[in-house]
Amino acid sequence: MEIGNRFFARLSGVLRPLTLRVAPPEGLRAAGVLIPLRDRGGEIRVVLARRTERVPHHKGQVCFPGGSRDPGDADLLETALREAGEELGIRRDDVEVLGTMEPVLTVTGFCIQPFVARIEGSADFLLDDFEMAEVFEAPLSIFGQFDRYRYAESTFRGEINRVYFFDYGPHTIWGATATILHRLAELALNGRVE
Repeated sequence: MEIGNRFFARLSGVLRPLTLRVAPPEGLRAAGVLIPLRDRGGEIRVVLARRTERVPHHKGQVCFPGGSRDPGDADLLETALREAGEELGIRRDDVEVLGTMEPVLTVTGFCIQPFVARIEGSADFLLDDFEMAEVFEAPLSIFGQFDRYRYAESTFRGEINRVYFFDYGPHTIWGATATILHRLAELALNGRVE
């Protein structure tokens, strides 16, 4: 537990503060996602989910809990917390938000604001069976193995971007989720978070 506490303290020191607000570029929809991390016996693990084939968008893709901002959401953090509760049953009482990361722009027209959070190791999940097919965890450390990523290049808004792909067990994690994991691993490594 001591290792986990030190890790989370250091990670929060390299994340962007929650008070930093970035408006999405014109023409993109604002979305917020929660990046749930937890300490499992001294190993920091990332909680990921796989969407069902019934949802209208991103069928079967591995994702973080989150989505588009609803009119009733005070801000994108509220969106991420609300969606984490609705999709995975993560209770707000089990969440400690550590900070935020640089937004991710997607070719599907979203500006995704990731919020990194520590959740209780004992937290249980209750999936929305229409939206989520499964929830699973992966060690954060594997996402720092940068030679495991594949990528394709695409042009979006006049810039060349990398679309990352990462294989983990039976899952191929790609797109915005893989980009966020890549960036989080870079922050953890470059910020010397161990």
